[in-house]
Amino acid sequence: MADVDGQLATAWLDLLACGHVSGDADFFECGGSSIAAVHLAATIQETFGVPVDAIEVVTLRRFSEISALIISRLDEVAPKPRG
Repeated sequence: MADVDGQLATAWLDLLACGHVSGDADFFECGGSSIAAVHLAATIQETFGVPVDAIEVVTLRRFSEISALIISRLDEVAPKPRG
């Protein structure tokens, strides 16, 4: 989802000291820390309304994997069509 990637990229760049972000960007290589992981997790929860823990940010590390987690969580909370 391009919208998730765009919003996550904004949060990532606002928080970390890297000039750009790509799918294989590593949270720690971009200047991330455990404190930054807490902040990113909180920003993700606020922005997308889905639960993400700092430990997940630390464990997943890569931008594409964190984005995939958000998309997965959004799919879990999305209303299901009635049929």
